Amino acid sequence: MKKFIHAADLHLDSPLQRLEQYEGAPVEQIRGASRRALENLVALALKEEVDLVVIAGDLYDGDWQEFNTGLFFVTQVSRLIKAGIPVVAISGNHDAASQMTKSLPLPKNPDGSEIMLSSRQAESRRFLDLGIVVHGRSFGKRSETENMIPGYPPADAGMFNIGLLHTSLTGAEGHDNYAPCTPAQLADKEYDYWALGHVHTRSEQHDVTDPAAAPILFSGNIQGRHPRETGAKGCVVVEIDEQGKPTTKFEALDVVRWEVCELDAAECETEDELYDLYADWLQAAMEQAEHRILVHRIRVTGASALHEILNSNRIDFENNLRAHAISVANEQTWIEQVRIKTRPKLESELDFDPAGPLGCLEAVLSEMEQLTDLELFEEALQTLQRKLPAELTAANVEPLDLLAPESLQEWVAAARPLLHHHLKQQEDS
Repeated sequence: MKKFIHAADLHLDSPLQRLEQYEGAPVEQIRGASRRALENLVALALKEEVDLVVIAGDLYDGDWQEFNTGLFFVTQVSRLIKAGIPVVAISGNHDAASQMTKSLPLPKNPDGSEIMLSSRQAESRRFLDLGIVVHGRSFGKRSETENMIPGYPPADAGMFNIGLLHTSLTGAEGHDNYAPCTPAQLADKEYDYWALGHVHTRSEQHDVTDPAAAPILFSGNIQGRHPRETGAKGCVVVEIDEQGKPTTKFEALDVVRWEVCELDAAECETEDELYDLYADWLQAAMEQAEHRILVHRIRVTGASALHEILNSNRIDFENNLRAHAISVANEQTWIEQVRIKTRPKLESELDFDPAGPLGCLEAVLSEMEQLTDLELFEEALQTLQRKLPAELTAANVEPLDLLAPESLQEWVAAARPLLHHHLKQQEDS
């Protein structure tokens, strides 16, 4: 029985952005998360005594400036090679953007072969003693928009064929459309396993109902980097039985886990009840994360009697949540952001004259919600967009786009209960 690891999207030294520092935050642990995740990958390979490690692109995070990033990768890969474990990798779009990546000398595999596959054409790396061949092609430039699959060679008869590809397939939310192709085109190559990279969400792209279908997998990245990359992150361990049939098993490698905490305040009459609800969620989330560092975003929603209290004392509420987080999880958790999306308890029961102030306000808000063309606001919004700090608009975080129609819809939804509440108070006074 042979065994290999499929990993992708290491993004070494990627900055974990949009985090607020506060007393008790595990700052240093979070800064080194991507390196620790790679160390975990190497440790897993040694523990499992795998025969091969394949990496489907994006070893680094763009045009890295610190040479120690590359040296760290070399150090970790050297540990595998000294243990007799060959490594085969391709460069992805982030690697192709870096000049330092291209000039960094890498160690050779135990058989003398290169770790990186060519970007000029698809290349095959054969390990005859293992009965395994890896076919793949690196990105030669950041924006690789051609379908690379026609250039991949036919499967080697009598060998276990692994396809290595950095791709978005037919498109994936939050990812540029690089090296486009379809799962059917991959299956037509008749390889035994496709190790894909680029999309950071782990998924199976083959027909899972067909036991004869060769696995086509995105392993996801090995370490989440922002609030959209939630849940366990890691690699896939693949075992090949005597008949050449692969079985897969996910192994978590991340040291920092990202999650979103949804707190429904509808049934809470006091703040203490809401804090208890949060403490219960946090306790369960820490257990599920197996006591890794947990970075989470909190969203408080629902029609609640606490609406006015929460919205008028946001800073106190956030600080109290942080205090509860520290008491429950000590230094193992970090609140990235708190979003209060509640509305007044009786908002749906408000009875107002359509011709009165509330009725006029509702008419304006409803009209704004339907707007898809922001031309009227474009000049003002563009001015604001240009003034936003880079950390709010960077592509590798959750970018803030003031010109997106959904942004206006979110603002209207957030403003409606507040405006209703204040106008209602004015009418009652």
